[in-house]
Amino acid sequence: MSRLKNFARSLSEPRAGFSADGRALGLGLSTALNEQRKDAEAVAAVAQTLRKDAEGHTIHG
Repeated sequence: MSRLKNFARSLSEPRAGFSADGRALGLGLSTALNEQRKDAEAVAAVAQTLRKDAEGHTIHG
């Protein structure tokens, strides 16, 4: 049964070290790009939270 699960997982997850268009990337580069994407998502989430917190507030109080 584990082989079937591994096969199903391999179909749904991209192969490590490959970009979306199929070009081979080094595993280190692939990992770095994934981490960069995560960082960008975290920065965007913080910015969105700060915007929500700032709504209705003015600089002059």
